[in-house]
Amino acid sequence: MSHEKKGSRYWDDRFSKQAYAYGEAPNDFLVWAAPQVKKGKVISLSEGEGRNAVYLAQLGFEVTAVDFSSVGLAKAQALAEKHQVKIECVLADLNDLQLEPNTWDVVVSVFSQPESPIRQRLNAQLASSLKMGGALIHESKVSEDEDASGKYPGIALLQREIAPLHVSFAHQGSRILAEGSYHVGSHTTAQILAFRV
Repeated sequence: MSHEKKGSRYWDDRFSKQAYAYGEAPNDFLVWAAPQVKKGKVISLSEGEGRNAVYLAQLGFEVTAVDFSSVGLAKAQALAEKHQVKIECVLADLNDLQLEPNTWDVVVSVFSQPESPIRQRLNAQLASSLKMGGALIHESKVSEDEDASGKYPGIALLQREIAPLHVSFAHQGSRILAEGSYHVGSHTTAQILAFRV
């Protein structure tokens, strides 16, 4: 518990500055993937300050933004008000989060990098949590070393964890990020678009 309190304080501090730590624009892989999924109820994990949630709400999705930083979620609500859209913000630790069965049309996980036991538990819930035809939109950083079983796994491990979802797109490689002050420059990422069929 003390680890998680320390973690949330870390993120509260990062999000407490006036500027948006990762910018106000949505993740570009999400922008590419969103038109390929059906509109409906979406949950965005580790949403932070709301850039992706607000973008999806602008597209007509019914968005639930989950994060364990109350400071980040307050900025997410402010960003939603700025763009005149509604999002639901849920203050929750991924340690405790359960993805309810047959509930979501889309699960978004963009740079949500929990410890491997938490990630594995949530990934194992995806197939039952998504409605038929529902989608996972995922991008995460990948460790540069070969043993990437911790917070930064590679694409092959992630695809095994999300089975039996049908993967329609998967890519791992280096790309240039330009997202606020913290996601800048060249990073290796894993990108997945997968569906419950």
